[in-house]
Amino acid sequence: MVEASGFVYDYFIKPIISPETQGYNLVNTAVYMILLVIACAIIYLALRKKITFDKKFFVALIPYILFGISMRVIMHQIEAGLLVLGGVVKTANPLEIGFWFFTPGIWILTFVLVVIGLIISGVLHKKEINYKTLARFGVIVAIVPLLFNLTRFTNWSAVILTTIAILLVCYGLCAAINRFTKYKILNDKLNIFVVLGQGIDGIASSVAITYFSFSEQHVVSNALLNISPLLFISAKLILALLICWSLDDYLNGEIKKHKTLAKINEKRNIAGFIKVILAILGFATGLASLLKLGFA
Repeated sequence: MVEASGFVYDYFIKPIISPETQGYNLVNTAVYMILLVIACAIIYLALRKKITFDKKFFVALIPYILFGISMRVIMHQIEAGLLVLGGVVKTANPLEIGFWFFTPGIWILTFVLVVIGLIISGVLHKKEINYKTLARFGVIVAIVPLLFNLTRFTNWSAVILTTIAILLVCYGLCAAINRFTKYKILNDKLNIFVVLGQGIDGIASSVAITYFSFSEQHVVSNALLNISPLLFISAKLILALLICWSLDDYLNGEIKKHKTLAKINEKRNIAGFIKVILAILGFATGLASLLKLGFA
């Protein structure tokens, strides 16, 4: 029988501190997913009456996402031997600074900063959440690590060309669906960010792995990439489109079912919250891969 300490070390600590071990496995992936679902449920229940989960809210969160991925990219440079920062090394100990430069530490820190931004916004606007104030605090937080990375890029062409490809594929796909099918995906602009997030993750990761010998740490993603990068990209985009369509179809059904505006807004906010979470997950993983191309 595996001892608890050995189990935790093998499946959670070793993937963090050992370069020879894949960062994610079936066990820690399942646990992280369960924790994510629980955290999302708590966040939604706490904020559902104060925040409208829509495009404007997600845009206000983008600076925080950029902060998180910028810190991860700094750690990438340290691991690759491109940068030395005193005391910053990969560790599973939250009491050491290095823990807060990569998953899961950096996203815990990012979440705390979002909460601080919400509190500042609430205090300055008499308990009303102002998205512009939330975004401004995020920009203040993100600007230094983001510029630090950008000024150290050695391969701007890879970043620029991949970004152009992502935008053309994702927006072109949404525009085609909006024009040639009955599903008006562009009616909710948040859908674009869901598709774009998954597109960034799929395309940037595929380019990094196919052309620049990067490796994929996620179990399912790695399996698809081993079969075909095109399959990985297609799976990401199709899944994003299906989820957007399912949520919009559900919402349309709920609007027909409920007559009160309060109930309709509640259902719309639930759908919006799920889309925001999906967009965050796509942007968080995809933008990290995109920025890492700057050092390929």
